[in-house]
Amino acid sequence: MTLAGNGGRPGVLTDEEEVTLRRVAYGESEVKAMRARDLARLRKLGLIEDAKDGPRLTEAGRSVFNGLPKAAGRDSPRRVDDMLREMAHLLRDRGR
Repeated sequence: MTLAGNGGRPGVLTDEEEVTLRRVAYGESEVKAMRARDLARLRKLGLIEDAKDGPRLTEAGRSVFNGLPKAAGRDSPRRVDDMLREMAHLLRDRGR
């Protein structure tokens, strides 16, 4: 994921940093379960900040997070249902 906001220099998040950014955004992980190196870099890039209950996204972090591809289940249950129907249809056709 390319981003701007680190002093005007473009940056790229590693896959691991994207995972850590998502974990911060969803608040589903304890700090000790996240990679310290990723948290440090996300802080340096201004994407997260420390809060009373643990790290949280900054406005820039929220913007980057919103630009990340979403997992199928997080977007819309209808889209997942449509995908499953299409897969079932393809499997039925394949068996004929």
